[in-house]
Amino acid sequence: MRWCARRAALPASSPSRKTFIQSLGEGRAVTYSAILDGCYRYELEFELGGNGPVASVFMVNPATADGVKKDHTIRKLDGFGSRLGWSKYIVGNKHAFRATDVDELKTAADPVGPYNAGHILAIMLRSQITVVAWGTLSKLPPQLRNNWRLVADIAASINRPLYCWGTCADGHPVHPVMIGYNRKLELWNKP
Repeated sequence: MRWCARRAALPASSPSRKTFIQSLGEGRAVTYSAILDGCYRYELEFELGGNGPVASVFMVNPATADGVKKDHTIRKLDGFGSRLGWSKYIVGNKHAFRATDVDELKTAADPVGPYNAGHILAIMLRSQITVVAWGTLSKLPPQLRNNWRLVADIAASINRPLYCWGTCADGHPVHPVMIGYNRKLELWNKP
């Protein structure tokens, strides 16, 4: 899928952000939000506190995390974000369709989502560092394996370098669940 600015517009009917605040006691709280639209999750945002940079992280597709409930991947990103000093991180995906198994993407009428390009751009513009972490392409249905170019093309259009925690054998960025917290971010060179 090739990106074009026309497709990145967020129409007035784009889904709205839902914000949640969780009290941590002693006057402290965590704010998180999500943009959900039926079977799609376009954005997931978590405040970690502090004055560090805002990071954006792009993976394959959303699973169960929704702004109220965190899944294993989001808990892992909390750990990376805290260790890297991020004040906030925003999660986007190359496919906005929510599924716990990537094989489910091949049955979706539109696995990318009608507003996803616009949200990818908006997420990048609200962050100072962009991390890609979708894992090896071989796990995806063949017809969806080139959709990583959407994220890469949008980043290139705003001169945004892409970082990763290392690469898989196929040159694509490793998924955070598959690695330890000792991994450092490095510049990702597209294969």
